[in-house]
Amino acid sequence: MVFGERGGFGLEFHVERDPGLLCVDVFVGGLHVNAWDDAFYPPLLVKKLRDEVGRFREPAGPPGGFVSVGEAFRLAEGEWEGEWEGGASGAGGAESAACRFLDWGECTDGVLAFAFPDGERVHLACRVHGDDGPGPSAAVTVRRTELLATVEQGLDVAGREWSARLAVLRARD
Repeated sequence: MVFGERGGFGLEFHVERDPGLLCVDVFVGGLHVNAWDDAFYPPLLVKKLRDEVGRFREPAGPPGGFVSVGEAFRLAEGEWEGEWEGGASGAGGAESAACRFLDWGECTDGVLAFAFPDGERVHLACRVHGDDGPGPSAAVTVRRTELLATVEQGLDVAGREWSARLAVLRARD
């Protein structure tokens, strides 16, 4: 089941694939950002999606100095560059840290993504990083309400699936 749009922001759940994990493909601007690993640990995914719902519930202004998605991403990516070159994780500045997106565990560790709020719009920009260094990037602007709806639908599925799986595990004990 797909929520949102692959060409914008989309989550594609494959709940039947793994009884212990939630398999979810994540898309930003047509780029499949977690093609190497789609098996999320359910409680972590539920927590991260819940955090995102809270974050996008209300419109917010753009970060200070915001000129364009491309420029904001270039600056934010530069602040986080040490993370991809073996430096300390979370090396980005406070402004870009507040816009960090898709920091949802090991399935999205290979993508550096930011969500720059802009009133009723959210500008998403990301780059996939692999063993060979920086890879493809994508940028897209989506309506805040559409992004929120996608995340809420994902949270609903993830929450229901995790509750059902937890019930099965508890019944075995």
